[in-house]
Amino acid sequence: MAKSKRVDVKKKEVASLPKKKTPRRPDEVKARIIDAAISAFARQGFDGARMRAVAADAGISIQLLVHHVKSKDKLWRFMMEHIFEQYDQFMSTAMSARSPSTAAKRLKQAIADLAHFTASMPQLHRIITAEAAHPTPRMLWLTERFGKQGFENWCSLIEDAQREGAVRSVSPARLRFAIVAMTAVPFAVAAEYEYFTGKSPFSKNEVAQMIDMVCEMVFIREV
Repeated sequence: MAKSKRVDVKKKEVASLPKKKTPRRPDEVKARIIDAAISAFARQGFDGARMRAVAADAGISIQLLVHHVKSKDKLWRFMMEHIFEQYDQFMSTAMSARSPSTAAKRLKQAIADLAHFTASMPQLHRIITAEAAHPTPRMLWLTERFGKQGFENWCSLIEDAQREGAVRSVSPARLRFAIVAMTAVPFAVAAEYEYFTGKSPFSKNEVAQMIDMVCEMVFIREV
């Protein structure tokens, strides 16, 4: 009995000790911040998004959020840097001029990659649309930092494919905007798309058919 009592006392002593806090992992915290920011800026735009709401959605204090990003503007830029880093990784093979494939095949792959990326990140088109309507400092920063080079890469790839006789003879810039719109809008307005078509734009079959449709409109021969 005495031994049993001693064991019970030790258990109580251990239970009464302050529990060690699980250390926060910076990468995990940043990932939660980015996810919460993407959701907030896509739903409410820059003006409507609130730092406290982002912190709450990320499961952290407003003080910790400010420690990481300082301000809402820096939070927006931090988020966009992350998104375009993922985009560059997604598109690197298709957009590489060093690829042994023809320009037409690389363009076709780029269209498919873009569709799959926008399906995985439908919020991106909503965020960019909100910013790109006016020449805000964020829009100018975004185009100079990421958009300009990407735009030139697309136009160059389209021009190369046109020289191969595989792509319609239209303005590469206009065609680039058309490709982006066709591969992004169905996912950005997914609820409307599903209401009118009865199908989810995110389904594997719908994504595949959308890619085929875009390619049929872009190419004038089999690639």
